[in-house]
Parts: sequence; C-alpha cells; structure tokens
Amino acid sequence: MRRMHGTRAIVTAMLGAIVAGAAGCGSIQWETSYDRAMRRGIEQRRRVLVQFASTVSTDCREMDLKVFTDSEVQRLTKNFVPVRLDTVLDKKLADHLGVSVVPSFYVIRPDGQVVGSHAGKMDAEKFRIFLIKYSYN
Repeated sequence: MRRMHGTRAIVTAMLGAIVAGAAGCGSIQWETSYDRAMRRGIEQRRRVLVQFASTVSTDCREMDLKVFTDSEVQRLTKNFVPVRLDTVLDKKLADHLGVSVVPSFYVIRPDGQVVGSHAGKMDAEKFRIFLIKYSYN
C-alpha cells in the first residue's frame, strides 16, 4: 500500500508539471488565443509576445521553471500581451511564421508587423535582453 501511495504522488506531481507548463508558471498570464491577444494589443497599445510551445518539450518546461519565474522577466513581460500557442493547434499561424522549433518567440506590433523573433530556448538573462530589445524598436 505504501508503494501505491508513492506512485500516486509521482503521477500527481507529473500531471501538475504538465498543467503548469501549459498554463505558464509564475505571474505571467499567458493568453491562449492569438486573435484575443491581438485585440488586447490594439486596445492596450501594446505589442504581442507570441510563444509557440509544446507541453512535451523539455526546453519549454525548462523555460517555465527557470525563466518565466524570474521576477525581472515577469516585470518586463507586462509591457506585452503574452500569448502561448501550440504548434499543432495553431498550425496555420506557425507555418505562416515559419516556426521550426519550440519554444519560438515572436514580437508583433498591434498592426500585425513582426518586429522580432527568436527560435529556441533562452536563459533568463538572454530572454530579458530579448524583451527589452523588442519593447520599443
């Protein structure tokens, strides 16, 4: 019986990590609809930060745990409307933008122009620089 309890705890922890990966960790409130994010970007006059991710990607999970929990990253992300999309569910947009790896990031102005992108995972410092660079240019 004790072993079963341990197995349940492991399964529960794994499911929790998957759910956290899908929703995002920390205080970053990821939108899940590109159209809603773009509408918010127009309304709030903010750029949209698009992340293409996958719940099965170890790189995406690593960024959830090590980058998106960083307080400075969380502060800088508030300058954007962040949206997390799945490459399978949002295949048409992913193909249009040329997404080939996850995670991939795009900064899009409210008028729809892509002003910055990065393919692959980043550490917190590199992601902070990415956010600063594409906040205003």
